Amino acid sequence: MRPRSGLAVRLGLLITCLLLPWGTAWGQGAPSPAASPAALALDHALQQALGQNPQVLAARASVIAAQQNLAVARTGLAPTISANGTGTYGTSSSTSSTLGGLTAPLTTITGTGSVSLGASLPLYDGGRTEANVQAAEAALASAQAALRQTEQDTALGVATAFFNVLQAERLATVREALLLQAQAQLELSQARVRAGVAAQSDVIQARAQVAQAQVDLLAARSQVGTSKAALQGSIGVDAAEPVEVQEPPVPPGTVTASAEAAMQTAETTRPEVAKAQAAVSSEQAALDLARVAAGPQVTVGVGTTYTPLSTSPVLNNATSYGVSATVSLPLYDSGKGRAEIGAAQAALQGAQAQLRGERLAVRQDAYQAYLSAVQAAANIQATQAAKAAADEALRVAEGRYRAGVGTIVELITARAQAAQADVNAVNGLYAYETALATLRHAEGLPIQASALGGGQ
Repeated sequence: MRPRSGLAVRLGLLITCLLLPWGTAWGQGAPSPAASPAALALDHALQQALGQNPQVLAARASVIAAQQNLAVARTGLAPTISANGTGTYGTSSSTSSTLGGLTAPLTTITGTGSVSLGASLPLYDGGRTEANVQAAEAALASAQAALRQTEQDTALGVATAFFNVLQAERLATVREALLLQAQAQLELSQARVRAGVAAQSDVIQARAQVAQAQVDLLAARSQVGTSKAALQGSIGVDAAEPVEVQEPPVPPGTVTASAEAAMQTAETTRPEVAKAQAAVSSEQAALDLARVAAGPQVTVGVGTTYTPLSTSPVLNNATSYGVSATVSLPLYDSGKGRAEIGAAQAALQGAQAQLRGERLAVRQDAYQAYLSAVQAAANIQATQAAKAAADEALRVAEGRYRAGVGTIVELITARAQAAQADVNAVNGLYAYETALATLRHAEGLPIQASALGGGQ
């Protein structure tokens, strides 16, 4: 038994030394408030992430590009005005002969130029511009839906990381309290041994409990740092930057939405459905373009040119008008046009099937998120009841041990059960917070503190 006692003492000393660098060990006092950053609220974290997360910024740039492409597509039947200028300058050489047989070189300098203003207006292009505009509008709708999806995914990631930090901090607090309890138990066991009413084995087991509590506290504090780094990464800032989080209001005890309402909301608001609808519109535009390309090519336009200044008297201060039209009828293309139409029709059918599948998928996702939230809400009540029962059992075990009618094994078992109940209660609370955020994401709704239980 003596070697085991010495090992427990050495293990306790080693772990105590490892805990010292944390700077927040028990008995040392809290760090100065001036050294800690301001507490970060959930809504602020979400706003910060949506304003600087690289993926969100990239998605916004894609929307801007799609808007510009739509503007380009709309110019297909728009008028154009241009200013034109032409000019030439050169010399020519020739040889002239006289009656006496003499020859003489002749050099002539010539220069011409004109300035004109031109305007043209396409009137009809067989529906090509209309189809291009439809395709560009679909691309813009898809980019906007992709932006909303990126924002919602980012918000869910930030909310999950935020609650993970709170959970890790609460668990670290629980581990600190458990260590203090284990140390108090060690002191009690030592006092009982000195009084001759307990065996030395009680002290050995109590020391082992202290060592284990120190290990658990080390792991809990390490998890706090890891969780904070993950939160900073999800926001889009340096992972090593210090951060403190603010506890949000307690969420309602029950899920207020119904399963059917959640599924209907998801079907109408999820960006995945909007992207699938945009894909259908895009494939419809591709089909229209294929039909235009396979049919007669007809273009009609009008134009005018005004030449205010020219070296030619005929063109000087002259105005001309014109109407142009072209018709091209493909007679034989080896079936290319028909094949392109068939391919576009198949792609359209595939996009329509994908849209139906996406609607089913988001409904299923919303239903699963609803069930998880309901289960998490019920789990809070269950874990709180289990915690109360375990705390009472621990109180009884401590009383029995002090009275000399209980054993150290009974006390250690009760303390372990109470510790696990504390951990389960903390995990249950933040699992519910995360489940509510996941439900909002599954419905396609913005995640914010007011929607999870109250304003910040």
